Amino acid sequence: MEVTLDALAPPPSTLLTARVIENLNEVEYPKDIKSPKVELDANVRDGRFRYDRDFLMQFMHICKEKPPTRPALDVLGIEPVDQAS
Repeated sequence: MEVTLDALAPPPSTLLTARVIENLNEVEYPKDIKSPKVELDANVRDGRFRYDRDFLMQFMHICKEKPPTRPALDVLGIEPVDQAS
């Protein structure tokens, strides 16, 4: 199947192109991306990985959409951070 992209069309959503990771050791990151701390997932089960803050912060300018199943931050007792400042 050949996929062509219209030069004027917006890129696909990050969430729509995401895939399930089954083994963190098999993920190859670009050279300028630091891998997550493997010690956080020494006893991981069922693909429930934990990621350190430094790893996640590398993607803050790319991944701005929230998953539809994630509750609002105030429901979790977290105050949203103003990204403009």
